[in-house]
Amino acid sequence: MSEDVKVLIVDDEPRNLDALEVLLASSCCSLVRAHSADEALLAMLRHEFAAMIFDIRMPRIGGIELANLAKQRRRTQDVPIIFLTAHSTDDADILRGYDVGAVDYLSKPVNARILCSKVSVFIDLYRKTRALARVNEELQRDVVARQRAQEALERVNVELEVRVAERTAALTVAHRGVKENEERLRMAMEAAEIAAWEWDLTSGRMTWSTEPETLFGFPAGSFGEDRRVLSSVHPEDRERVQAAVEAATSTGSTYDCEYRIIRPDGVIVWITERGRAITGEDGVEKILGVSRDMSAQRRAEQARELSLVNERRARDEAERQSRIKDEFLATLSHELRTPMNAILGWLSMLAKGDVVRDPDQAMTVIQRNAQLQAKLIEDLLEMNKLTSGTARLERGPLDVGAAVNATIESLKPTADAKGVRLTAAFDANLPRISADGRRVQQILWNLIHNAVKFTRADGSVDVAVTSDDECVRIVVTDTGQGIPAEFLPYIFDRFRQADSSTTRGTWGLGLGLSIAKHLTELHGGSIEATSPGPDRGSTFIVQLPFRQTAEAHAPSDANAGAEPAIELIERSGVS
Repeated sequence: MSEDVKVLIVDDEPRNLDALEVLLASSCCSLVRAHSADEALLAMLRHEFAAMIFDIRMPRIGGIELANLAKQRRRTQDVPIIFLTAHSTDDADILRGYDVGAVDYLSKPVNARILCSKVSVFIDLYRKTRALARVNEELQRDVVARQRAQEALERVNVELEVRVAERTAALTVAHRGVKENEERLRMAMEAAEIAAWEWDLTSGRMTWSTEPETLFGFPAGSFGEDRRVLSSVHPEDRERVQAAVEAATSTGSTYDCEYRIIRPDGVIVWITERGRAITGEDGVEKILGVSRDMSAQRRAEQARELSLVNERRARDEAERQSRIKDEFLATLSHELRTPMNAILGWLSMLAKGDVVRDPDQAMTVIQRNAQLQAKLIEDLLEMNKLTSGTARLERGPLDVGAAVNATIESLKPTADAKGVRLTAAFDANLPRISADGRRVQQILWNLIHNAVKFTRADGSVDVAVTSDDECVRIVVTDTGQGIPAEFLPYIFDRFRQADSSTTRGTWGLGLGLSIAKHLTELHGGSIEATSPGPDRGSTFIVQLPFRQTAEAHAPSDANAGAEPAIELIERSGVS
């Protein structure tokens, strides 16, 4: 269902408002004009807006002050605001704008495509938010309606049981000798899966209107000569049933109980009973009542409850996936934009012919940032191969000690630049293992580079390699910032980072440790992480078997049946 979406545009110059109306003509929304802050505030009282566009410089009350007033109102406090300005704006003004809730600054003349794109995003978000609110309201109404229907059904069932019990008892006493009436009654009760009974408390025998074994799905003769269903009651329900019987016989009151019986094949049958004690000269002589098989209704209730639980879980999972996707896309854009800005900045200076004091340094910066972008893209492609099961190992004899030395040599400049001490220790006569040398080098690089990256100056990263009868054990220990206990179970998840904000001090998409885990498992090995806590360092332990195992070629259960690449990128992950 389409709806009228409104966008508020505020500018003290009518021609600017005319220009904005032309620029936003294709945005499928209604534009509400305001020539001043006062008109804008009146418009906010009359309408709901998907977005608001304010001119920064206006007489008396400027755009920033107007935004501050809008954010103080509950109705408009969450409406996104875009500032337009034809003047140069310093950082202080920009920060003031963001402090009062601005989502973007655009300079005049405004790029039509950029403005339309941003406004379209807010319009789409507004419509989806309204649609979600409507769905939630409908769902709530449906839940309330179901509850009312269930309550009404329970009332009807109770009334029906009482009526059937009373009529059955009366007909049994008044027309005991009339077979035609008995047959009619039996047929009606069988259709409703209800049986009437008379329990003679003196003899202990029960007389049924229909065969109880047939009604409840038991083999013939299962209830013995006395025909008592209570002999098959579930152990957990026996005390409650006995208490209900004793209460009815001791006080002559109504007998009302629901319990379970167990068939010989192990199937649980739910029975609800309602009856009344009949008093004679010597007290309560018998109980007249009805029994009803409630198993089908119970199964329907359980299926309905399970369906509601599954719906809630599916909704929660969809919201979680959406949140993870948004966080990942924000991280990805930040990580790609940061090196790109550095590259474009230096290239712009070189292209304009500006004097560069050290051209070699400029090329080094460009090269380093280009390599950062290449590493991000390489990690994404590598993660896709691993999770989709297309990665293959090229095994051969491998000297793990030599691989560790090569990795340390490649990372030593990075460690030295940070002031981190990087050391390695090996067992004598380490045996070779059957492994893919390039993949093992990738595991080592990710682990040791991760340790260096999160270790402060004057810290250390130590690599120890040992072996036993079955495997080579690689231990990477650092004195870095450590891992919080609550994050440790997720340390190897894709795209998962302890600090996922764009202002964190380290770069990366959170794929390195996940790639290391997948490659280790692909070799038939294992990897684990431990940490005493924040600022107390961490330890990563990799175990690689000497020989290839049958399971080594299969991906771990956690990633079996992985989706195509774009789906993988949208799901949760690691640091």
